[in-house]
Amino acid sequence: MLRRFRRSLKIGTKTMMSHVLLALFVVVLAAVLSYVLTVQYVGRVRMADLQRKAVRIAETVHSGAEGRLFPNRRTVRVYEDLTDARVFFLDADSERIRMSRYSPETGDAAAEELQWVDVIDTIDREFARSILNGESVTATHRFEFMEDEIMLAGVPVAGDAGAIAGGVILAQPVAQLHSLTRAVRLLALLIGSVSLLAAILLSLQQTRMLVGPILKLTRAARRMTDGIYAERITSLPDNEIGDLGRALNSMSGRLMDVIRNLRKERDKLEWVIKGIGEGLVAVDANWNLVHVNAAFLELMELERPGDIQAAEGVALGMIRAMLDRCLAGGPAESLECRNPSGRALHAEASPIVEDDGKILGTVCMLRDVSEAERMEQLRREYVANVSHELRTPLTGIRGMVEPLIDGCMDTEEERQESYRVILRETMRLEKLVGEMLDMSRLQDGRLTVELEPMELPGILHAAVRGMQPIADEAGVTLSIETDGSPLACMGNEDRITQVLVILLDNALSFTPAGGSVTVFARDEGDRLAVGVRDTGCGIEPKDLPMIWERFYKADKSRMRTTGTGLGLAIAKLVTRMMGGTIDAKSEPGKGSEFTFTLKKPARDQ
Repeated sequence: MLRRFRRSLKIGTKTMMSHVLLALFVVVLAAVLSYVLTVQYVGRVRMADLQRKAVRIAETVHSGAEGRLFPNRRTVRVYEDLTDARVFFLDADSERIRMSRYSPETGDAAAEELQWVDVIDTIDREFARSILNGESVTATHRFEFMEDEIMLAGVPVAGDAGAIAGGVILAQPVAQLHSLTRAVRLLALLIGSVSLLAAILLSLQQTRMLVGPILKLTRAARRMTDGIYAERITSLPDNEIGDLGRALNSMSGRLMDVIRNLRKERDKLEWVIKGIGEGLVAVDANWNLVHVNAAFLELMELERPGDIQAAEGVALGMIRAMLDRCLAGGPAESLECRNPSGRALHAEASPIVEDDGKILGTVCMLRDVSEAERMEQLRREYVANVSHELRTPLTGIRGMVEPLIDGCMDTEEERQESYRVILRETMRLEKLVGEMLDMSRLQDGRLTVELEPMELPGILHAAVRGMQPIADEAGVTLSIETDGSPLACMGNEDRITQVLVILLDNALSFTPAGGSVTVFARDEGDRLAVGVRDTGCGIEPKDLPMIWERFYKADKSRMRTTGTGLGLAIAKLVTRMMGGTIDAKSEPGKGSEFTFTLKKPARDQ
């Protein structure tokens, strides 16, 4: 800030000095020209006045009988007093000058007669001859007979016969003119000094009026270069500089609006880039990092953006090599890789090219395709499982129908057994198709659940009654465990029964004869917990997280019956639609416990 102030002060000082020097030059030049012209004018006026006086004297003098000029010394004295000049008379015959001399003893001009002085000097002779030739002449010379620089004005004097009888010469010392010019010089100096002082003051005022707004404009422009666009220039004059300042204010306001809009767009772009799940990295032509989002660092398992260029790793090396190829002028390309934790990644890179074909940099988009790969694998497994599950009952049905058609069943008992097998496999096929339809409707949202307040004990008993024959056939004890309260909840009776039947069917399938299966319900404060607990073989820890997947089946050697593998997946979807959760706990060899939760009705219901 101090440096800028000094710079501004320096600029103002330079401007002021230039104005002062210009004013000084103008004033001095005007003073000198005025002085010279005034001196010349005064000299011309004095010379013309001297010549005019000489003409008047020439008109009054006359020549004597001898044809010579015999002026009376008293008359000459009068002439000299009136003209304030020395009066000489030039004789035409002798070319001598007649003048009065003062007595050295008395200093009285009256004591002496007019004396004749010979014209000796060449300049004097030429001057005298011009007069005798009838010319009126003026000159400023140093004459020998005067021993001083004088102004001379000479006119011819005509005689009685009309011829030139002589001439009258008026002489005045230049010293008298010098005294006048000194006065003019003093006056010019005084006027010049006053004018110079006024010019300096005016220059200072004009400099302040000119430099002040310019310094304001400079400060505002410098602040704009520093990124401060809210700067406004006030107190502007009503001239071109003021118009420039107002234009700068308008430009600053518009520039601030443009930059504000650009910042908004930049922030929006930043939000979009940060919000997308894909990783994004951009580098310029010199491999300087331009942008990288958190998703890219997370997918590549990096801590800092600088690790992109320095860290080691197969996937990172492949991506760097792909970016290098794009920067070298290669086309857009993509690759598949895996990060250090084994997640599958898909990277796409493309160069950023200007209109003239120059490559500015390259950008790379990184996506996590692990879930897509998993879903693709699940899709293949789903198709395989569905095909397998459909083929098993169809194979059984075909195995019974073909002998019946061929007449291989001789006895009625064999035919009835074939019919029972066909019926069982048909029911199994129907169950599979129904569960697949339920699963599809639940996932697509086409199946809705209407929730209403109800009490659980009746639903629990109905589910147990429905599964009791299967339990009796398997030799498993089936019981209900509640705290005796109404256990009111918000739910759908059919869907709650569906979840209980799925859980009971699984429990009976994995519980050996002599075991027990318990259906329980309890109040847990804001929710009700409902579940099925068995004393079966349990589930291995490695299988426990996978039991909710479609078509997933645990160790089939432990199962009494063959299921479709869709039951628990359906139970999870149905429970979620009723606003609850479902969980499982199991210990191999000691049994399992499946629990799902239901909301309680509001107090005003």
